Amino acid sequence: HAKQSASAKSISFHSDVKGRLITLSDGGRRVTRDESSFCHGLTFSGRAVKTEEKLRLRVERSDGDWHGALRLGFAHVSPEQTPLPPLAIPDLTNSPLYAAVIVPEHICRPGSEIEFMLKKNGSVRIRSSDGRTHTEQTTLNPKWPVWAMIDVYGQTTAVTMLGSKMKRWVFTSRSCPALTHIRHTEDKETQERKKQMTPACEECVVCYSNVANCRLSCGHKCVCTPCAMRVHMMFGTCPLCRQPLGSFHPYDH
Repeated sequence: HAKQSASAKSISFHSDVKGRLITLSDGGRRVTRDESSFCHGLTFSGRAVKTEEKLRLRVERSDGDWHGALRLGFAHVSPEQTPLPPLAIPDLTNSPLYAAVIVPEHICRPGSEIEFMLKKNGSVRIRSSDGRTHTEQTTLNPKWPVWAMIDVYGQTTAVTMLGSKMKRWVFTSRSCPALTHIRHTEDKETQERKKQMTPACEECVVCYSNVANCRLSCGHKCVCTPCAMRVHMMFGTCPLCRQPLGSFHPYDH
């Protein structure tokens, strides 16, 4: 079969959770770190990403006075619940819920494009625009929700989100960068309506193997009992709407 393109959910940098030296521009698609320091440039994706969803970045600006260039990885903890230390490595990666990989300086020159993803075996793979790849095993569980983590560190001072792509059965889904302010406005206006209209999921959205048989305190019926316990203890938020979880109750289909 010939491959076809299909749109996927748009993606941008998280507008509210970012290092203290980071500023956003271009509708949330570009992040810039103040050059007064090599750190405090931690950023995240504005939404959870899927296993083997390839995120694409372009390095826009660099400052050769610093050592190191960029750290890329993923987090099981939502950005809103993540403390913001100066650096991803080692400050966050001391926890098995966070993983990041050092990107070599020579592929982080201005204009370079970089692609990275979490593979099904839990490893992080980085691919440079010249075709070279680097894969590093992590402690992450690819069946759990993850957010992309981009540490704009060292020489790299500005990065643009180019979108993402993901191979499916006979086509490739592609997403464009989101306009952050539009995305948040839509979320605020439609969140309650979507919650009321969302039907009970037949399949658990966390493990994709068990039947969803738990009602969360936000009203969503989207996880099995073991995953409800795991999500409640480790994340504290609904995997669909990200509302804080007060409780969960099994229900009968």
